Parts: sequence; C-alpha cells; structure tokens
Amino acid sequence: MKGLATAVAAGLIFAAGAVLAQEHPQMEAAKADLEKAKSELQAAGHDYGGHRKQAIGDIDRALGQIKQGLASVEKTEKKVEHKEQRLERKDTRVEHKMENLKAREQKMEQH
Repeated sequence: MKGLATAVAAGLIFAAGAVLAQEHPQMEAAKADLEKAKSELQAAGHDYGGHRKQAIGDIDRALGQIKQGLASVEKTEKKVEHKEQRLERKDTRVEHKMENLKAREQKMEQH
C-alpha cells in the first residue's frame, strides 16, 4: 500500500514538474504574435472596408481563447498539486500505522 501511494505521488510530481518547467512556450509565443498583430492593425491608417476592425475583433477572441487555455492548465496544475499533497499525507499516515503495527508486534513477541 505504501509503495503504491509513493509511486502515484512520484508520478504526479513528475507530470506537474514537466508541465511547470515547460511554461507553455508555444501559447506564450502565439499570444505575443497576436498582440503585435493587433497593434499593427490598430496603427493602420485605412479601414479596408471594415475588415481591419473585423480582424482586430478576431484577434481579441483568439487572445481570449489563449488566456482561457492557459487558465485551464493552471487550474489542472493546482488540482495535481492538491492531489500530491493529499497523497503525501496519506503516505505519512500509512507509514505511522506501519510503525505502530511493528511496535505492537514487537511487544507481543516480548510477552
């Protein structure tokens, strides 16, 4: 039981570490590119038959989707962290129970 809880906790820690270490470079790069494109479109002097305004709106929606995507990853990371903490507490409880059982066993052997 103890080994399983430890293995699961280690797996979750590894997965969370990989996600956190990555820092989502593609999403961050896309966000920066979209923000630059939006600035360029806003600075344009011509409206291009309403298409410039439509493009800016599309970029705003795309930026919103990126922000939501990053927020969902953050939420998942927090859930993983919470599960890790619960498993660590459970592992500690199991270790204490094992120690108590061993101590009882030793007492019984002495009598």
